[in-house]
Amino acid sequence: MKVNFILKGKNNPTKIICRFKPTQNFDFTHTTIYFVRREDWSKIQQRVKQNATTTNRNLINSKLRELEDVIFDKWNLDNINKSNITKNWLKNVIDGFSGKVINNELHKFYYTDWIDNFISDAPKRLHNGKPISYKTIQQYAVTQKKIIAFEKLNDLKLRFEDIDLKFYTNFVYYCRNNEKLGDNSINGHIKNIKLFCKNIEQDGLPINIQYKHSNFKGFVANTQYIYFKDAEIDTIFNYDFSDNERLANARDLFIIGLRTGLRVSDFLRLQKPNLKEKNIVIETIKTKQTTTIPMHPQIVKILQSRNGEFPRTISEQKFNLYIKEICKTIGFSELVESSLQNPKTKRKEKGLFEKWQLVSSHVCRRSFATNLYGKLPNKVIMAITTHKSEAQFLAYIKTTNEEFAEILGNYWNKENNE
Repeated sequence: MKVNFILKGKNNPTKIICRFKPTQNFDFTHTTIYFVRREDWSKIQQRVKQNATTTNRNLINSKLRELEDVIFDKWNLDNINKSNITKNWLKNVIDGFSGKVINNELHKFYYTDWIDNFISDAPKRLHNGKPISYKTIQQYAVTQKKIIAFEKLNDLKLRFEDIDLKFYTNFVYYCRNNEKLGDNSINGHIKNIKLFCKNIEQDGLPINIQYKHSNFKGFVANTQYIYFKDAEIDTIFNYDFSDNERLANARDLFIIGLRTGLRVSDFLRLQKPNLKEKNIVIETIKTKQTTTIPMHPQIVKILQSRNGEFPRTISEQKFNLYIKEICKTIGFSELVESSLQNPKTKRKEKGLFEKWQLVSSHVCRRSFATNLYGKLPNKVIMAITTHKSEAQFLAYIKTTNEEFAEILGNYWNKENNE
């Protein structure tokens, strides 16, 4: 099996022809884009002569060597993957190597065009045997939008081989300085980019393997997230909102979120059929897992006060607005160092904020996991929160070093008294 480069016809200069005969059943021939004078061509070496007058002889010879490697690699890959090999196989390989791309095959060469196909097919794809959620597909589209903006700024069209460490460095710089994104947002885009690259490789396309490099990685900012301790949740539960039905309804939803550990997309849609004796049973939207949660006494009291019905459902946007109002009314005003989105710039900015300002639906899940951490085995809590790994679960635990120190101090005092 050999790749041969030959000259045909009588034109001078003439294009170099590539012939590849890997088996008795396949014999491919296709024209390359490289011209050479006949007197400068070595038939034996199948390269431009070293003493040739052609100024680009070293470049042409280098490209022929590269093309030879690409042909061998692609042949091996397509045979391993049992791909359908047609009479245009060598033409497609050479055209791809030379940068010639047919419009309906752009996704085989260009990064964002491949992402287009990936997003279009995403609703049909399965992850761990389950469909990919709409929210995840939206995140793919946001990452693609950032890459397209990066391309436009730099006047380029990224091919698979361009996704290297240089791209990584430049893209991170662009996200920080042009898009003004925080580290957590950039981390999400890098995770998606690596996911795209992995799938491109699985498709048998020539992605740059530098995406696997240890320096091609995401990073997470050390942001101080808030949570509510059990005593604070009790305060929310006991506060009298009888004169404000809107806030009373939102408060009851808030307590259900805080005492179940469900995502907002799940606890806002709870209905009577989700009640199974003393438990709440629901299939979660994100993971499609069925979780069973024993009802906290506060949830039991909420249902009793509502004749066995769950609170009236509201949109996630309204829920986030109302729980801020609830926490401000109750007086959760201690200053916390964290990050908050500036409504003018639409970017997160670090600073000192009153606790109620930082409240959002996600505080429910964080509070649930943090309050039970250390009291129950992690696996028990994870069975309810549907976290698949302990690393994911531990990312939700927001107990501070001071609080851990207080717990240890109380333990020692207890031991001493005993």
